[in-house]
Amino acid sequence: MTPNPEIKKMIKKYLTISVKSQFDLDINLEKEYALTENLVSKKTIIAPTFTKKILSRPGLKLFLTSIITEINNEKCSMEFIVNKIKSLHGKDSQSVQLIS
Repeated sequence: MTPNPEIKKMIKKYLTISVKSQFDLDINLEKEYALTENLVSKKTIIAPTFTKKILSRPGLKLFLTSIITEINNEKCSMEFIVNKIKSLHGKDSQSVQLIS
């Protein structure tokens, strides 16, 4: 299953900017989740694949788990995510730079 590249990009940006806003961390989240297909509903979902980088920070793990659950349970529409990115990005005058 290949998820829509635009959805993948928006989720990555949303998670990255949310972490930056909440924790003031510039962290590369690429290997921390995977987009996959729910076997029953056939909808795209986010599956956490947290590495030690996230697991060693309980608050960050809980925060990401919460956001991922909201997205998977469709509490966040793509429109909500786009607006949240614009809002959060506006609060952070520096561009988000990722660390590995």
